[in-house]
Amino acid sequence: MHFKRGFRDIFLVGLIFCSFSVSAEIYKWTDEKGRVHFTDKPSKNNQPVASLADDTGKKAQKLVSEQGGIVLKTVVYGQYHQYIAHGALEKFTILVVNHGMFSDKETATGASYNTLKIWRKFADEHKLILVAPVFDNENYAATVNGAGNGGYRGLFGRKVGADIFLHNIIDEYKAAQKSYDGRFYLYGHSAGAQFANRYLVRHPHRVIATSFSAPAWFALPSNKHKWPLGMAKRQYTAYWPGENAGQAIDIRPQVSTWLAATQIPVEVVVGELDLDKMRHVEGIGGDTHVDRAKFWVGSMNKLAQEHGRRGEVRLNIVSGVGHNYGKLARVSQKFFARALSK
Repeated sequence: MHFKRGFRDIFLVGLIFCSFSVSAEIYKWTDEKGRVHFTDKPSKNNQPVASLADDTGKKAQKLVSEQGGIVLKTVVYGQYHQYIAHGALEKFTILVVNHGMFSDKETATGASYNTLKIWRKFADEHKLILVAPVFDNENYAATVNGAGNGGYRGLFGRKVGADIFLHNIIDEYKAAQKSYDGRFYLYGHSAGAQFANRYLVRHPHRVIATSFSAPAWFALPSNKHKWPLGMAKRQYTAYWPGENAGQAIDIRPQVSTWLAATQIPVEVVVGELDLDKMRHVEGIGGDTHVDRAKFWVGSMNKLAQEHGRRGEVRLNIVSGVGHNYGKLARVSQKFFARALSK
């Protein structure tokens, strides 16, 4: 979607005219280079796409006014931070960045903000829309016990799954730009990388490309482990703090989504010094971030090979780095820069 920086004035003029006539419309046209433009002046070469008085026009206008600043927004199932680089509405390319766990001195909102902030310069360079969900403790058990099995890291949630919460956010952009197909680039670090990993293998059709850094746990393409560690089904009753009734959990993963995930550009980034021992679980590749990353990447590409395909899952071990968000995120940014240029 293409809104020039001066297009805000056109919207304001349009709103004035709307007070006299609700039929004012936005028109789009495509130039010789295939770029989409928007205008309020009709011609034989353009098509009406949204009335300034309808909901689409209002949502689109709102996004224009929010360019250049980090904004905290609210949807039905939670909050998220947004950053729209100037010129990003022309391409309408979304990168979702997911925060990890946070200390008692930080809030989920702060973690979301700080996660997004590191990507702001990158978004300016590539004209992106950044989205950083707020996975709070009350609804998504980021740092406390919730539904068990990792809270948002396993796609769980009090009212809806953490993946559905993300879809709820993305639906806001689909409502503002009817031609947007709801697909996006995906990043996460540490616990946020666990979310990105689990999201990828459950919703590969939504992901254009993904890089995630330093996850401690992966969803393996194996029936030897129950979700969220593998593809075996998980059925149980979850009890969230403060809820009288239990929540029925019935997850039945499909090998087809794991296989589809192997066909998407994926880069797992891990620091070579990220070697602290974690809780041992048999059959997941080892007890360190590095060993588990190696095992998951190998398992995914093996899965693709077993089905006659070439896996697109890659491992990037960063020398001289441990569990460092800033340094690993910059490595992932190089991956996304390549993916965006294709």
